[in-house]
Amino acid sequence: MKLRWLRILIFMMNNSKLGLLFLMLLFIRVDLSAQSHQKLRRVDSFFGLHFDLHANEDINDAGRTLTPEMVDTFLAKVRPDYIQIDCKGHPGISSYPTKAGSHVKGFQKDPLKLYREVTAKNNVALFMHYSGVWDGKVVRDHPDWAVVKANGDVSTEKTSFFSPYLDKVLIPQLKELSDYGVDGAWIDGDCWAVEPDYGVASVSRFTHETGIVEIPRKSTDKYFPEWMEYSRELFREYMKKYIDAIHLYNPAFQITSNWSYSSLMPEPVRNNVDFLSGDISSLNGVYSAAYDARCLAPQGKPWDLMAWGFSWNGGSMPLTVKSTVQLEQEASQIMAMGGGVQFYFQQNADLSLRPYLATMLSEIAPFCRARQQFVHKAKVIPQIAVLYPTSFYQKNTTRPFAGSTSMLKGAINSTLDGQHPAEILMEHTLHGRMGQYPLIIVPESNSMDPSFRDELSNYVKEGGNLLLLGTETAQLFDMELGIKAVSKVANRPLYIESDGKIVSAGICSDSVSLLPGTVVLEHFYTSGDLRDQIKTVAASTNKFGKGKITGIYFNAGSWYNSYKSFVLRDFISSRIDELFPNPLVRITGSHLVHSAVNTLNDKVYVSLINIAGEHTNPNAIGYDEIPPLKDIKVSINTPQKPSQIRLQPEGIVLNFDFKDGISTVVVPELPIYSILEIVQ
Repeated sequence: MKLRWLRILIFMMNNSKLGLLFLMLLFIRVDLSAQSHQKLRRVDSFFGLHFDLHANEDINDAGRTLTPEMVDTFLAKVRPDYIQIDCKGHPGISSYPTKAGSHVKGFQKDPLKLYREVTAKNNVALFMHYSGVWDGKVVRDHPDWAVVKANGDVSTEKTSFFSPYLDKVLIPQLKELSDYGVDGAWIDGDCWAVEPDYGVASVSRFTHETGIVEIPRKSTDKYFPEWMEYSRELFREYMKKYIDAIHLYNPAFQITSNWSYSSLMPEPVRNNVDFLSGDISSLNGVYSAAYDARCLAPQGKPWDLMAWGFSWNGGSMPLTVKSTVQLEQEASQIMAMGGGVQFYFQQNADLSLRPYLATMLSEIAPFCRARQQFVHKAKVIPQIAVLYPTSFYQKNTTRPFAGSTSMLKGAINSTLDGQHPAEILMEHTLHGRMGQYPLIIVPESNSMDPSFRDELSNYVKEGGNLLLLGTETAQLFDMELGIKAVSKVANRPLYIESDGKIVSAGICSDSVSLLPGTVVLEHFYTSGDLRDQIKTVAASTNKFGKGKITGIYFNAGSWYNSYKSFVLRDFISSRIDELFPNPLVRITGSHLVHSAVNTLNDKVYVSLINIAGEHTNPNAIGYDEIPPLKDIKVSINTPQKPSQIRLQPEGIVLNFDFKDGISTVVVPELPIYSILEIVQ
């Protein structure tokens, strides 16, 4: 074939007119090829890059080594759908020559103008990284614009919602960015940076709206939950104002507030934000991505998550680049839930890019792109719902949008580690949909909205299955569980057993007694010796209506999050299997597989993620090897025999056995992330 084309080429070159025509057609084809990629809106984007600097005021050579060729080469090698670049970080200093705010001392060229020209040429969308609530420069220049802390100190970082910051800085800068022709903005330092404002105007409004004059200043004070909700509402108004303002100015401008309507803001989407996004923890990103992807996916908006390209804890830890396989593993958790992926690296002080990153990202891009058609915008098939107890979270947080959710993380991590596909459903996303889920797991919580509690109770009565983690959670359903009483005893260490092995269950002070007919599943032990079993109940189950409800009487979720153990994993997994014996997918052969089951274009896809590696080791800030898993057995509930089961993106047709509605296949090797495509 190659020889024939070579002969045609020589013939045409010998004929001057035909040769000229050939060259013209060749150039036209090359030009069309270069322009064939259309710029995507964020709703359709899948693979993006994020670069920020958090510029300081002392930079006097912005743009010095930044060239069009550098950006053009980067885009050509990596071919992202969009890039996000530095604009204004937490210090409040803009890295482009803004007229609406404060910028670095000196420019050798306008970096933003250059990036816009080159991204436009390549049909790549351009978004800006812009710090919102957090602006150190503004509050330094205008202390009266800052939040007042509970102790009366004026913040040196956070702006007050009662200041003119939105009207005089943030909104004018967004309009200025729109005039540059950028496609949108990713507002950082927003909900998660909010601090309660004890300034005169804020306190006055709180009292006027609530009638409360006793202003709470610490979490144990009366009315503190009301104060937190008031602070959240101020942020909602602030976010709506700037989003509406930029949409009015330019309806095509696409904007999000980082971490809005996410694990940090677990509530319905209430404004016209264009997409949802967040940046997962730079440490143990594999579990962080699994958790946050499951919080964003059910919210009903286009979404993506950002993996940090380096490890850093904000303190003394040396900043260390992550490897290609490390980032691919983190991205797999995001892709498996249907989201878009982006990768975060820092820009140089002069706003230029680090050339080696183009090579690294050009290796990651094909890994993600190869899986895009099987996962992007896929919908999860309901299996196990792990409840995000929103009302409990909001009542017990010490900051408006940054409370602890260790109990929830432990619940989802132990479920996934047991090879069970699971989602995280906030109260508003689970409400009215409980019947779709064969099993609902409720993490530790000591309060619940009464109407939501009754909905869960009715779900069990109508045939659902409910697993409750923690004694306080169980007490919310004492009638359904058949609990006679819960008495307090002296604190003592207790242990639980699974498959003949014992592990600590922490320090416990509760003793649960049951009504007749309630089935005891497990008892506690007083030591690591199986001979030391006691009568205190560790887990029980009860039939209620058409369904079943099981209680685990210690804080299993938060304990697993703090002290991960295979014994505790299997203890929780046994409770899941008892309530949900016929899942859509069952995986054996390794405990290092996380899974998701999705549907896309009328096909079923089973995602298999290898979670081996040192990501859970806080001292391993970078690793470059993930041992492949061998011979993973996957049993899939398929009422009709599939015509094929293909391993994607490899495109390998796998042999499988089909019996009694179950298709069983063996995946010979799982390097990082593969997908089973069920073809009917």
